[in-house]
Amino acid sequence: MDDNRSMPENPAAPVSGPTEDELLLKAYENSFTGTYRHSLDGKGRLVIPQCFREALGTTFCVAPSYNFKSIGLYPNLEWARVRDQYSKKGSMNPAVVEYLEMFDALSFRGQELDNQGRLLLPTQMREIMLGDEKEAVITGNNRHILVTAKSRFETKQTNFFANVPSIIEIMGQL
Repeated sequence: MDDNRSMPENPAAPVSGPTEDELLLKAYENSFTGTYRHSLDGKGRLVIPQCFREALGTTFCVAPSYNFKSIGLYPNLEWARVRDQYSKKGSMNPAVVEYLEMFDALSFRGQELDNQGRLLLPTQMREIMLGDEKEAVITGNNRHILVTAKSRFETKQTNFFANVPSIIEIMGQL
């Protein structure tokens, strides 16, 4: 070849894929992290932080958190994964059946944000999980978002910091 173009040293060599670090970054690219405080308006709408909106998707599911103490906002695929995991726990076990019945009764698919990035929280979810509180804490929880009553979140946070040494010990044993 006389035109000084370089040829690959080994054209039959496979093109390398993404590195382990690139795969790790990709896995967490759309994860939800951070803590934000917002007030519900008079209609029960809550502003969802801008940084969460794209990863949440155009439509998403509003459902209980696993312990029914917070409202979960789940991208559609993540809600399907959670629901599938729950159903595999044993549909013949009465406790699992009861849990799934309530989880499904309080799950609302096809939810959307309005043009100002607000979500109208379903009334029964607000009543059960937020009570009369108008202040909410919105936290990232890796693959979904949690909306928790401010007082409940503050209690949880206080308890966590009081127990950090024992939590670290338990984590070290895993």
